[in-house]
Amino acid sequence: MRSLFALCAAVLFAAAVTAQPKTDPKAEPVTTPPPLDAGASVYQKVVRSTVWIRSDRGGGRTATGSGALIDKGRRLVLTNYHVVGDVKAATVYFPVFSGTKTVPEKRYYTERASKLGIAGEVVEIDKGADLALVRLERVPDGVPELPFAADSPDPGQAVHSIGNPGKSDALWVYTPGKVRQTYNKKWQAKLDGSTVTFQAKVIETDSPTNPGDSGGPLVNDKAQLVGVTQGGVIDAQSVSIFVDLSEVKRLMNRRSVQALRTVADAKDPPKAEPKKPARDAILASKDDGKFFSEAGFKKVQPVAEKLLKAKGIDLLIETHQTLPKADADKLKAMSGPDRTKVYEQFAKDRTKELKTSGIYVIATKNPPTLYVIVDNSAGFPADFGDRVRSTLLTNFANKKFDEGLEKALTLALEAQSLVEKK
Repeated sequence: MRSLFALCAAVLFAAAVTAQPKTDPKAEPVTTPPPLDAGASVYQKVVRSTVWIRSDRGGGRTATGSGALIDKGRRLVLTNYHVVGDVKAATVYFPVFSGTKTVPEKRYYTERASKLGIAGEVVEIDKGADLALVRLERVPDGVPELPFAADSPDPGQAVHSIGNPGKSDALWVYTPGKVRQTYNKKWQAKLDGSTVTFQAKVIETDSPTNPGDSGGPLVNDKAQLVGVTQGGVIDAQSVSIFVDLSEVKRLMNRRSVQALRTVADAKDPPKAEPKKPARDAILASKDDGKFFSEAGFKKVQPVAEKLLKAKGIDLLIETHQTLPKADADKLKAMSGPDRTKVYEQFAKDRTKELKTSGIYVIATKNPPTLYVIVDNSAGFPADFGDRVRSTLLTNFANKKFDEGLEKALTLALEAQSLVEKK
Protein backbone atom coordinates (compact mmCIF):
# COMPACT_ATOMS: atom_id res chain seq x y z
CA MET A 1 0.00 0.00 0.00
CA ARG A 2 1.39 3.26 -1.00
CA SER A 3 0.70 6.72 0.29
CA LEU A 4 1.21 9.70 -1.95
CA PHE A 5 2.08 12.96 -0.36
CA ALA A 6 1.95 16.35 -2.04
CA LEU A 7 4.06 19.11 -0.59
CA CYS A 8 3.61 22.74 -1.56
CA ALA A 9 6.08 25.29 -0.29
CA ALA A 10 6.14 29.03 -0.82
CA VAL A 11 9.41 30.86 -0.28
CA LEU A 12 9.49 34.64 0.09
CA PHE A 13 12.66 36.47 -0.74
CA ALA A 14 13.46 39.94 0.59
CA ALA A 15 16.49 42.09 -0.19
CA ALA A 16 18.02 44.34 2.42
CA VAL A 17 20.93 46.74 2.28
CA THR A 18 22.94 47.08 5.45
CA ALA A 19 25.96 49.17 6.26
CA GLN A 20 29.13 47.14 6.40
CA PRO A 21 31.52 47.79 9.27
CA LYS A 22 34.97 48.93 8.37
CA THR A 23 37.67 46.33 8.65
CA ASP A 24 41.24 46.70 9.76
CA PRO A 25 43.45 45.83 6.77
CA LYS A 26 46.17 44.67 9.19
CA ALA A 27 43.90 42.28 11.01
CA GLU A 28 44.32 38.53 10.47
CA PRO A 29 41.76 37.19 7.98
CA VAL A 30 38.99 35.12 9.53
CA THR A 31 38.64 31.74 7.88
CA THR A 32 35.80 29.22 8.26
CA PRO A 33 36.27 25.52 7.66
CA PRO A 34 34.76 24.20 4.45
CA PRO A 35 31.42 22.40 4.84
CA LEU A 36 31.70 18.67 5.44
CA ASP A 37 31.20 16.60 2.29
CA ALA A 38 27.73 15.01 2.20
CA GLY A 39 29.16 11.51 1.94
CA ALA A 40 31.55 12.06 4.85
CA SER A 41 28.75 13.51 6.97
CA VAL A 42 26.46 10.54 6.27
CA TYR A 43 29.29 8.09 6.96
CA GLN A 44 29.99 9.59 10.38
CA LYS A 45 26.30 9.30 11.32
CA VAL A 46 25.79 5.75 10.04
CA VAL A 47 29.07 3.91 10.70
CA ARG A 48 28.52 3.63 14.47
CA SER A 49 25.33 1.66 13.80
CA THR A 50 26.92 -0.60 11.16
CA VAL A 51 28.30 -4.02 12.09
CA TRP A 52 30.49 -6.79 10.73
CA ILE A 53 28.91 -10.25 11.05
CA ARG A 54 30.65 -13.62 11.13
CA SER A 55 28.58 -16.81 10.89
CA ASP A 56 30.16 -20.22 11.56
CA ARG A 57 28.93 -22.63 8.89
CA GLY A 58 30.78 -25.65 10.33
CA GLY A 59 33.68 -27.61 8.87
CA GLY A 60 35.99 -24.64 9.28
CA ARG A 61 33.82 -22.46 6.99
CA THR A 62 32.87 -18.95 8.05
CA ALA A 63 30.47 -16.65 6.20
CA THR A 64 30.89 -12.93 6.71
CA GLY A 65 28.63 -10.01 5.97
CA SER A 66 27.33 -6.71 7.25
CA GLY A 67 24.35 -5.39 9.16
CA ALA A 68 22.92 -2.44 11.06
CA LEU A 69 21.50 -1.88 14.54
CA ILE A 70 17.86 -0.85 13.97
CA ASP A 71 16.37 -1.33 17.44
CA LYS A 72 18.63 -0.55 20.40
CA GLY A 73 16.05 -1.34 23.07
CA ARG A 74 15.55 -4.87 21.76
CA ARG A 75 19.15 -5.15 20.52
CA LEU A 76 18.13 -6.09 16.98
CA VAL A 77 20.55 -6.08 14.07
CA LEU A 78 19.20 -6.26 10.51
CA THR A 79 21.06 -8.25 7.85
CA ASN A 80 20.47 -10.66 4.94
CA TYR A 81 19.19 -14.18 5.40
CA HIS A 82 22.00 -15.40 3.16
CA VAL A 83 24.56 -13.89 5.57
CA VAL A 84 23.41 -16.05 8.50
CA GLY A 85 21.76 -18.92 6.59
CA ASP A 86 19.93 -21.40 8.80
CA VAL A 87 22.52 -21.12 11.59
CA LYS A 88 21.01 -19.71 14.77
CA ALA A 89 24.17 -18.06 16.13
CA ALA A 90 26.38 -15.28 14.80
CA THR A 91 29.18 -13.05 16.10
CA VAL A 92 28.81 -9.31 15.60
CA TYR A 93 31.46 -6.55 15.74
CA PHE A 94 30.87 -2.82 16.09
CA PRO A 95 33.56 -0.38 14.89
CA VAL A 96 36.26 0.78 17.29
CA PHE A 97 37.30 4.44 17.12
CA SER A 98 40.64 6.17 17.47
CA GLY A 99 39.55 9.70 18.16
CA THR A 100 36.86 10.39 15.56
CA LYS A 101 38.24 7.88 13.04
CA THR A 102 37.19 4.26 12.74
CA VAL A 103 39.82 1.58 13.10
CA PRO A 104 39.29 -0.14 9.73
CA GLU A 105 41.94 -2.89 9.75
CA LYS A 106 40.21 -6.28 9.75
CA ARG A 107 43.10 -7.92 11.55
CA TYR A 108 42.59 -5.62 14.54
CA TYR A 109 39.19 -7.19 15.16
CA THR A 110 40.08 -10.82 14.46
CA GLU A 111 43.01 -10.60 16.89
CA ARG A 112 40.68 -9.26 19.58
CA ALA A 113 37.67 -11.45 18.79
CA SER A 114 37.15 -12.62 22.36
CA LYS A 115 36.88 -9.01 23.55
CA LEU A 116 35.19 -7.25 20.63
CA GLY A 117 32.95 -10.01 19.27
CA ILE A 118 29.37 -9.94 20.59
CA ALA A 119 27.24 -13.08 20.55
CA GLY A 120 24.00 -12.87 18.63
CA GLU A 121 20.97 -15.13 18.10
CA VAL A 122 19.06 -15.20 14.82
CA VAL A 123 15.49 -14.61 16.01
CA GLU A 124 13.63 -13.99 12.73
CA ILE A 125 14.20 -14.68 9.06
CA ASP A 126 12.40 -13.82 5.85
CA LYS A 127 13.79 -16.24 3.30
CA GLY A 128 11.72 -14.79 0.47
CA ALA A 129 12.98 -11.23 0.88
CA ASP A 130 16.48 -12.32 2.03
CA LEU A 131 16.26 -10.61 5.42
CA ALA A 132 17.13 -11.67 8.96
CA LEU A 133 17.15 -10.21 12.47
CA VAL A 134 19.93 -10.98 14.95
CA ARG A 135 19.38 -10.28 18.63
CA LEU A 136 22.56 -9.29 20.44
CA GLU A 137 23.69 -10.26 23.90
CA ARG A 138 24.57 -6.61 24.49
CA VAL A 139 25.03 -3.29 22.69
CA PRO A 140 28.11 -1.14 23.37
CA ASP A 141 27.56 2.21 25.05
CA GLY A 142 26.98 5.16 22.77
CA VAL A 143 25.85 3.15 19.74
CA PRO A 144 22.71 4.67 18.17
CA GLU A 145 20.04 2.77 16.27
CA LEU A 146 19.62 3.57 12.58
CA PRO A 147 16.32 5.36 11.84
CA PHE A 148 14.03 4.36 8.96
CA ALA A 149 13.17 6.72 6.12
CA ALA A 150 9.50 7.53 5.57
CA ASP A 151 9.41 6.11 2.03
CA SER A 152 11.39 4.18 -0.55
CA PRO A 153 13.89 6.26 -2.57
CA ASP A 154 13.13 7.65 -6.02
CA PRO A 155 15.17 7.19 -9.20
CA GLY A 156 18.03 9.71 -9.32
CA GLN A 157 18.20 10.05 -5.53
CA ALA A 158 21.62 9.94 -3.91
CA VAL A 159 22.24 6.97 -1.63
CA HIS A 160 25.13 5.75 0.51
CA SER A 161 26.11 2.28 1.70
CA ILE A 162 28.57 0.90 4.22
CA GLY A 163 29.82 -2.68 4.15
CA ASN A 164 32.63 -5.08 4.85
CA PRO A 165 33.86 -6.52 1.53
CA GLY A 166 35.51 -9.90 2.03
CA LYS A 167 38.31 -9.29 -0.48
CA SER A 168 39.36 -6.10 1.29
CA ASP A 169 41.58 -5.91 4.36
CA ALA A 170 39.48 -2.99 5.55
CA LEU A 171 36.09 -2.91 7.28
CA TRP A 172 33.35 -0.27 7.28
CA VAL A 173 33.94 0.70 3.66
CA TYR A 174 31.88 3.55 2.21
CA THR A 175 30.27 3.55 -1.26
CA PRO A 176 28.16 6.33 -2.82
CA GLY A 177 25.62 5.85 -5.57
CA LYS A 178 22.43 6.89 -7.32
CA VAL A 179 19.13 5.07 -7.44
CA ARG A 180 18.37 3.69 -10.90
CA GLN A 181 14.92 2.28 -10.12
CA THR A 182 12.80 0.46 -7.52
CA TYR A 183 10.77 -2.56 -8.63
CA ASN A 184 9.68 -6.11 -7.76
CA LYS A 185 12.23 -8.77 -8.61
CA LYS A 186 12.56 -12.56 -8.44
CA TRP A 187 16.03 -14.10 -8.50
CA GLN A 188 18.07 -17.11 -7.41
CA ALA A 189 21.35 -17.44 -5.53
CA LYS A 190 23.62 -20.13 -4.13
CA LEU A 191 23.57 -20.57 -0.36
CA ASP A 192 25.63 -23.21 1.45
CA GLY A 193 25.64 -25.47 -1.58
CA SER A 194 21.97 -25.17 -2.48
CA THR A 195 19.96 -22.80 -4.67
CA VAL A 196 17.48 -20.45 -3.00
CA THR A 197 14.88 -18.24 -4.62
CA PHE A 198 14.26 -14.67 -3.49
CA GLN A 199 11.39 -12.40 -4.42
CA ALA A 200 11.04 -8.87 -3.08
CA LYS A 201 10.80 -5.20 -3.89
CA VAL A 202 14.33 -4.02 -4.58
CA ILE A 203 16.31 -0.85 -5.20
CA GLU A 204 18.68 -0.92 -8.15
CA THR A 205 21.62 1.47 -7.94
CA ASP A 206 24.82 2.25 -9.85
CA SER A 207 26.99 1.73 -6.74
CA PRO A 208 29.34 -1.28 -6.79
CA THR A 209 28.98 -3.95 -4.10
CA ASN A 210 31.13 -6.94 -3.20
CA PRO A 211 30.65 -10.18 -1.27
CA GLY A 212 30.77 -9.23 2.40
CA ASP A 213 28.84 -6.01 1.85
CA SER A 214 25.62 -8.04 1.99
CA GLY A 215 23.28 -7.03 4.80
CA GLY A 216 24.79 -3.57 5.21
CA PRO A 217 22.68 -0.41 5.31
CA LEU A 218 21.72 1.72 2.31
CA VAL A 219 20.78 5.22 3.51
CA ASN A 220 19.67 8.56 2.08
CA ASP A 221 21.30 11.97 2.57
CA LYS A 222 19.57 12.23 5.97
CA ALA A 223 21.33 9.03 7.14
CA GLN A 224 17.99 7.19 7.22
CA LEU A 225 17.70 3.54 6.17
CA VAL A 226 16.12 3.01 2.74
CA GLY A 227 17.41 -0.48 1.91
CA VAL A 228 19.64 -3.44 2.71
CA THR A 229 22.56 -4.47 0.51
CA GLN A 230 21.78 -7.70 -1.34
CA GLY A 231 24.50 -7.91 -3.96
CA GLY A 232 25.74 -7.08 -7.43
CA VAL A 233 24.16 -8.26 -10.66
CA ILE A 234 26.27 -10.79 -12.57
CA ASP A 235 27.28 -9.79 -16.11
CA ALA A 236 26.13 -6.18 -15.57
CA GLN A 237 28.19 -3.05 -15.10
CA SER A 238 27.48 -0.70 -12.18
CA VAL A 239 24.26 -2.48 -11.22
CA SER A 240 23.67 -3.46 -7.59
CA ILE A 241 20.57 -4.70 -5.81
CA PHE A 242 19.30 -3.67 -2.37
CA VAL A 243 16.23 -5.01 -0.56
CA ASP A 244 13.77 -2.14 -0.30
CA LEU A 245 12.75 -0.53 2.99
CA SER A 246 9.14 -1.68 2.53
CA GLU A 247 10.27 -5.29 2.94
CA VAL A 248 12.11 -4.37 6.14
CA LYS A 249 9.01 -2.67 7.55
CA ARG A 250 6.92 -5.71 6.68
CA LEU A 251 9.37 -7.91 8.58
CA MET A 252 9.33 -5.61 11.61
CA ASN A 253 5.51 -5.64 11.61
CA ARG A 254 5.31 -9.40 12.02
CA ARG A 255 3.56 -10.39 15.22
CA SER A 256 6.51 -12.54 16.25
CA VAL A 257 8.87 -9.55 15.93
CA GLN A 258 6.51 -7.16 17.67
CA ALA A 259 6.29 -9.64 20.54
CA LEU A 260 10.03 -9.37 21.21
CA ARG A 261 10.37 -7.38 24.40
CA THR A 262 12.87 -4.71 25.37
CA VAL A 263 14.97 -6.35 28.07
CA ALA A 264 18.10 -5.55 30.03
CA ASP A 265 21.38 -7.00 28.74
CA ALA A 266 21.61 -10.68 29.61
CA LYS A 267 23.10 -13.80 28.15
CA ASP A 268 19.72 -15.52 28.16
CA PRO A 269 16.96 -12.92 27.67
CA PRO A 270 13.47 -14.16 28.52
CA LYS A 271 11.43 -15.44 25.64
CA ALA A 272 8.44 -13.36 24.63
CA GLU A 273 4.96 -14.67 25.23
CA PRO A 274 2.91 -15.30 22.09
CA LYS A 275 0.57 -12.49 21.20
CA LYS A 276 -3.10 -13.21 21.76
CA PRO A 277 -5.59 -12.93 18.87
CA ALA A 278 -7.21 -9.52 18.49
CA ARG A 279 -10.71 -11.08 18.72
CA ASP A 280 -12.37 -14.16 20.18
CA ALA A 281 -14.35 -15.20 17.09
CA ILE A 282 -13.80 -14.97 13.36
CA LEU A 283 -15.34 -12.26 11.23
CA ALA A 284 -18.34 -13.55 9.28
CA SER A 285 -17.60 -13.86 5.56
CA LYS A 286 -20.56 -13.55 3.17
CA ASP A 287 -21.31 -14.45 -0.43
CA ASP A 288 -24.09 -12.01 -1.28
CA GLY A 289 -22.85 -11.95 -4.87
CA LYS A 290 -23.51 -15.72 -5.19
CA PHE A 291 -20.11 -16.54 -6.63
CA PHE A 292 -19.76 -19.90 -4.89
CA SER A 293 -21.77 -22.98 -4.11
CA GLU A 294 -22.99 -23.34 -0.53
CA ALA A 295 -20.62 -26.28 0.05
CA GLY A 296 -17.70 -24.42 -1.50
CA PHE A 297 -18.15 -21.30 0.64
CA LYS A 298 -18.43 -23.32 3.85
CA LYS A 299 -14.71 -24.07 3.51
CA VAL A 300 -13.91 -20.47 4.39
CA GLN A 301 -14.96 -20.75 8.06
CA PRO A 302 -12.58 -23.53 9.22
CA VAL A 303 -9.64 -21.85 7.49
CA ALA A 304 -10.52 -18.52 9.10
CA GLU A 305 -10.77 -20.20 12.51
CA LYS A 306 -7.40 -21.90 12.09
CA LEU A 307 -5.67 -18.65 11.04
CA LEU A 308 -7.18 -16.73 13.97
CA LYS A 309 -6.48 -19.36 16.59
CA ALA A 310 -2.93 -20.24 15.50
CA LYS A 311 -1.64 -16.88 14.25
CA GLY A 312 -4.11 -14.19 15.32
CA ILE A 313 -4.81 -13.46 11.63
CA ASP A 314 -8.19 -12.43 10.21
CA LEU A 315 -9.63 -13.83 6.99
CA LEU A 316 -12.69 -12.06 5.60
CA ILE A 317 -14.28 -12.61 2.18
CA GLU A 318 -17.23 -10.50 1.02
CA THR A 319 -18.95 -10.68 -2.37
CA HIS A 320 -21.75 -8.44 -3.67
CA GLN A 321 -23.74 -7.95 -6.84
CA THR A 322 -22.28 -4.44 -6.94
CA LEU A 323 -20.11 -2.42 -4.60
CA PRO A 324 -22.13 -1.19 -1.58
CA LYS A 325 -23.19 2.47 -1.79
CA ALA A 326 -21.78 2.76 -5.34
CA ASP A 327 -23.32 3.33 -8.78
CA ALA A 328 -22.70 0.26 -10.93
CA ASP A 329 -22.99 2.21 -14.19
CA LYS A 330 -20.43 4.78 -13.06
CA LEU A 331 -18.08 2.03 -11.98
CA LYS A 332 -18.37 0.27 -15.34
CA ALA A 333 -17.65 3.53 -17.16
CA MET A 334 -14.41 4.06 -15.26
CA SER A 335 -10.98 3.12 -16.52
CA GLY A 336 -9.36 0.09 -14.89
CA PRO A 337 -6.95 2.10 -12.70
CA ASP A 338 -9.70 4.47 -11.54
CA ARG A 339 -12.00 1.61 -10.64
CA THR A 340 -9.18 -0.10 -8.74
CA LYS A 341 -8.73 3.05 -6.67
CA VAL A 342 -12.41 2.98 -5.70
CA TYR A 343 -12.21 -0.66 -4.62
CA GLU A 344 -8.92 -0.05 -2.82
CA GLN A 345 -10.45 2.78 -0.81
CA PHE A 346 -13.50 0.64 -0.01
CA ALA A 347 -11.22 -2.17 1.20
CA LYS A 348 -9.16 0.21 3.33
CA ASP A 349 -12.28 1.72 4.91
CA ARG A 350 -13.78 -1.73 5.52
CA THR A 351 -10.66 -3.16 7.19
CA LYS A 352 -10.29 -0.01 9.28
CA GLU A 353 -13.93 -0.23 10.35
CA LEU A 354 -13.56 -3.88 11.39
CA LYS A 355 -9.99 -3.46 12.70
CA THR A 356 -8.82 -6.48 10.74
CA SER A 357 -5.30 -7.82 10.70
CA GLY A 358 -4.87 -10.26 7.85
CA ILE A 359 -6.62 -10.92 4.52
CA TYR A 360 -9.64 -9.12 3.08
CA VAL A 361 -11.19 -10.03 -0.29
CA ILE A 362 -13.95 -7.99 -1.94
CA ALA A 363 -15.58 -9.17 -5.21
CA THR A 364 -18.53 -7.90 -7.24
CA LYS A 365 -20.35 -9.17 -10.33
CA ASN A 366 -21.55 -5.79 -11.64
CA PRO A 367 -19.00 -4.72 -12.71
CA PRO A 368 -16.87 -7.89 -12.46
CA THR A 369 -14.11 -6.74 -10.08
CA LEU A 370 -11.92 -8.34 -7.46
CA TYR A 371 -9.67 -6.64 -4.92
CA VAL A 372 -7.43 -8.27 -2.30
CA ILE A 373 -5.80 -6.41 0.55
CA VAL A 374 -3.28 -8.00 2.94
CA ASP A 375 -2.14 -6.45 6.21
CA ASN A 376 1.66 -6.24 6.19
CA SER A 377 1.80 -7.02 9.91
CA ALA A 378 0.33 -10.50 9.33
CA GLY A 379 3.68 -11.95 8.23
CA PHE A 380 2.71 -13.00 4.71
CA PRO A 381 5.28 -12.98 1.84
CA ALA A 382 5.58 -9.73 -0.10
CA ASP A 383 3.80 -11.14 -3.15
CA PHE A 384 1.07 -12.99 -1.24
CA GLY A 385 -1.76 -10.60 -2.13
CA ASP A 386 -0.87 -10.72 -5.82
CA ARG A 387 -0.77 -14.53 -5.74
CA VAL A 388 -4.20 -14.80 -4.12
CA ARG A 389 -5.70 -12.32 -6.57
CA SER A 390 -4.11 -14.08 -9.57
CA THR A 391 -5.35 -17.48 -8.37
CA LEU A 392 -8.91 -16.24 -7.94
CA LEU A 393 -9.01 -14.33 -11.23
CA THR A 394 -7.61 -17.24 -13.25
CA ASN A 395 -10.21 -19.62 -11.92
CA PHE A 396 -13.04 -17.09 -12.03
CA ALA A 397 -12.31 -16.47 -15.73
CA ASN A 398 -12.87 -20.21 -16.32
CA LYS A 399 -16.04 -20.23 -14.16
CA LYS A 400 -14.24 -22.40 -11.57
CA PHE A 401 -15.26 -20.27 -8.60
CA ASP A 402 -15.19 -22.98 -5.91
CA GLU A 403 -11.87 -24.32 -7.18
CA GLY A 404 -10.31 -20.85 -7.14
CA LEU A 405 -11.55 -20.23 -3.60
CA GLU A 406 -10.16 -23.51 -2.34
CA LYS A 407 -6.76 -22.81 -3.90
CA ALA A 408 -6.68 -19.33 -2.35
CA LEU A 409 -7.50 -20.75 1.08
CA THR A 410 -4.70 -23.29 0.70
CA LEU A 411 -2.27 -20.48 -0.19
CA ALA A 412 -3.18 -18.71 3.06
CA LEU A 413 -2.55 -21.82 5.15
CA GLU A 414 0.70 -22.62 3.35
CA ALA A 415 2.00 -19.09 3.86
CA GLN A 416 1.54 -19.53 7.61
CA SER A 417 2.81 -23.15 7.69
CA LEU A 418 -0.60 -24.41 8.78
CA VAL A 419 -1.21 -27.06 6.12
CA GLU A 420 -1.78 -30.42 7.78
CA LYS A 421 0.55 -33.18 6.67
CA LYS A 422 -1.20 -36.11 5.03
